[in-house]
Amino acid sequence: MRIVNWYEALFTPVRGASLRVGIAIRSKARLLRMEKLKMASLVGENPGFDFLQQCCHDDPALVIGIKKLLVKYPQWGIAIVDGVLIDCNG
Repeated sequence: MRIVNWYEALFTPVRGASLRVGIAIRSKARLLRMEKLKMASLVGENPGFDFLQQCCHDDPALVIGIKKLLVKYPQWGIAIVDGVLIDCNG
């Protein structure tokens, strides 16, 4: 539970935070997201449509990795069409 709250705190905007703090937070968030995507690739466990969608919108640099992941696991029923993430199952 403590780790989840820490993870969520990274994505909560801090009022009055400086630009440098914002960059540091986004950098840590990217590392955590990349780790989760790597684990999903290794294990084959779907990280969830909402997580993938959040990654696509917040960090365009992760889109390439997400595309490769979705090609590797088509059984998840998630695809990127014209730059938009689509859940084919729901």
